[in-house]
Amino acid sequence: MANDTPSRKIFVSYKYKDGNVLPLVDYTPTIDTNFLYTPRHYVDNIIDIIGVDHIYKGELSGEDASHLTDDTIDSHLKEKIFDSSVTIVLLSPNMWDRTKSEKEQWIPNEVAYSLRYKTRGDVTRKPTGIVAVALPDCNGSYQYAVAHKPCVTEWQTANLFRILSTNMFNRKDKNQSACNVCLGQHHIGNDHSYIYPVKWSDFISDHNSYIEHAIVLRDRADEFEIVKTHE
Repeated sequence: MANDTPSRKIFVSYKYKDGNVLPLVDYTPTIDTNFLYTPRHYVDNIIDIIGVDHIYKGELSGEDASHLTDDTIDSHLKEKIFDSSVTIVLLSPNMWDRTKSEKEQWIPNEVAYSLRYKTRGDVTRKPTGIVAVALPDCNGSYQYAVAHKPCVTEWQTANLFRILSTNMFNRKDKNQSACNVCLGQHHIGNDHSYIYPVKWSDFISDHNSYIEHAIVLRDRADEFEIVKTHE
């Protein structure tokens, strides 16, 4: 395998029918996405590129989860997530339906499941490492997810599901330094968040590094205040 990187089992969580994403030139929308470019095409890209090195175990549909109980969700997801080591969450502008609770939507349920210890027989699965990958909107902008300021990259966590935002910038020991530009405090290093956020353009150009970084953060989980529910 390329770069001597271990093969990982990858689960991908995404909003299937969010039409506000930048088209990928090598993918053609069909009837299954209502002839719109959606995060589904980015999943296809992940399978084509990352699948060379890793095993894709993600969802293939964007069904409504509103009718599912916790037990049904567990049954539906356990075969896909139980032995996965990394969950990739694709952030998109319209992924959050604010008319519904988080428990009624796929992404928060999949993230909550990914964060739990699960036991099957005598095997206990650790939580997965998680990377939150922001997709560009239909105009190629990431502004809904991240703002680049003169002194800091500021993730727009208020636009994300609570179970995502509460698990970002959640390191217990805030490794910060004073900023001479804004006079605030900024974290030093790339270990500020258990769910590590990154733009699509950065992730897809160096996916193995971000996947392995998620594993490192997972193995340091006790350094973070991790919220495992989506109430």
